[in-house]
Amino acid sequence: MGRILIIGAIVLAIWAGMEIHTYGINGAFNGLFAPAGQAEAEAIKSTPQRAGDAVTRAHKEAEERQKRALGE
Repeated sequence: MGRILIIGAIVLAIWAGMEIHTYGINGAFNGLFAPAGQAEAEAIKSTPQRAGDAVTRAHKEAEERQKRALGE
């Protein structure tokens, strides 16, 4: 019984860590720990989210450059 509880606690800790790492402390757990009433708390993004936004922006810029180069 003790082993099951320990394994469950480890799985829970890993899940919580992944949630916080992915969404940041303000976005994790659907904003449960986010400061209430602060609009800037919603604007805070985690590192993976900012990196994804940068990649998406770079793809869009590359498509625009390619369209201009082809004369479309």
